[in-house]
Amino acid sequence: MSNLVTQKITKLVSDISSKQSDRQSPPDRGGPPSGADAQQRASAATGVPNWQLTGTLSALQELVEVAEAVPAVVARQAGLSTSELHSLRHLMRGPMGPVDLAKVLGVTSAASSGVVDRLCSHGHAVRRAHPDDGRRTEVVITDSGRAEVTARMRPMFVALAELDASLTDDERVVVERYLRGATAAMHDLVT
Repeated sequence: MSNLVTQKITKLVSDISSKQSDRQSPPDRGGPPSGADAQQRASAATGVPNWQLTGTLSALQELVEVAEAVPAVVARQAGLSTSELHSLRHLMRGPMGPVDLAKVLGVTSAASSGVVDRLCSHGHAVRRAHPDDGRRTEVVITDSGRAEVTARMRPMFVALAELDASLTDDERVVVERYLRGATAAMHDLVT
């Protein structure tokens, strides 16, 4: 099965590279661009001299695009808003105060309170007194909330685990180095 996953990913990368080449074709010429033309357009689009859209960069671009779409799709399937889904994801790590939840969601306290109200109405979270300070409250995910997230995300986690298990230790080192480098490059934009 892991071999099948690897074949699907290889085909996906090949398809993406093909689509990228098609997008780079100049409409007025009708044919594929010469190597120099494609190189020049890719460099102009990124602002990076000698930029080349390699198979790994194409695959990374596709991964980022799909990852951006996952929360909205999963939330819609679960009958939740994206903020509610992200809240459940954060709450799976442990209880949080409403203000802390607002900070990690990047919303106001009022908006966070509305998200928590909706999660509580779905039975996915409860408010309870903070164990160390009875004047404060914290939000706790319920078994229902945990089951909702787990059920929706499990197929992806199974496929990722199978894919990871198909790698040799040496391959895993290379993939991890690449992904951590890509993460660092993107992280620099948001810090």
